[in-house]
Amino acid sequence: MKSHFYPIMILVFSLVVVSCRTWEKDLERQDNQDVKAITIALPNLPERAKPLEMVLIKQGEFTMGSPSTERSRLRREWPQHQVTLTNAFYLGKYEVTQAQWRAVMGADPASEHGVGDDYPAHKVNWNDCQAFIRRLNGMGKGTFRLPTEAEWEYACRAGTTTRFSFGDALDCNDVREYCDLYDKYMWWGGNNKKHGYPHGSKQVGLKLPNPWGLYDMHGNVWEWCSDFWQDPTSRGQQTDPQGPESGSHRVMRGGSWSSYALHERSSDRSGILPDDSRYSFVIGLRLLRSFP
Repeated sequence: MKSHFYPIMILVFSLVVVSCRTWEKDLERQDNQDVKAITIALPNLPERAKPLEMVLIKQGEFTMGSPSTERSRLRREWPQHQVTLTNAFYLGKYEVTQAQWRAVMGADPASEHGVGDDYPAHKVNWNDCQAFIRRLNGMGKGTFRLPTEAEWEYACRAGTTTRFSFGDALDCNDVREYCDLYDKYMWWGGNNKKHGYPHGSKQVGLKLPNPWGLYDMHGNVWEWCSDFWQDPTSRGQQTDPQGPESGSHRVMRGGSWSSYALHERSSDRSGILPDDSRYSFVIGLRLLRSFP
């Protein structure tokens, strides 16, 4: 079956009390939706490595997909439609890092294209991510999973309706030509080797965050979602969409350090087989944790 990923453009009253006591050493949290973020303590995480921080994303509605008039729109993107998410959730402030992956799994597979504690975990396929999540869920620190495609786009847009969460950027080129505005917010093919950085992914959190405090939603590494791939069709209002019940490919979002800028737009989507590791050097993950 043909992959949807194009190499040339590679571009998660008593019970609550017990839970709080169990996690009080692990989480910096409060039990209400005014909480902005939590920190999950991972065993054996290097002292100076970024902790697993997660930002509260409140439930709400948004317009998913892109209008037919959007510059550089691709046929694989959803047409615009309304989506309602009825549950709040926590989403990783950063992509999962290599130190965090190693703290859970004992080792990480990254050997090139950006290596270091605070670089995003990569060279991980969708199945690898499920093994990571199962082990993390066994640590008693909450329920983690990959975000759905709708949850990912909702958090990426962060209340915006423009091509990127930082605007339409129509003065910038949509391929790999350098642009100052892009450079403030994302890693893509146009700045991959600038500023003295080597070829590959970069440490998480070096660029400006989106309006909800999430870093690297545009670029650095593609991020796996939970959904099976579905070819885009017109669809009406959706509530908590989970994607199709079966399929062959899994969805990924966000673009990477080698992508054209057009692949880093909020609405772009791609997908490959869950056990396909050919392009895994540009793919990572961002965790969702159920609220509370």
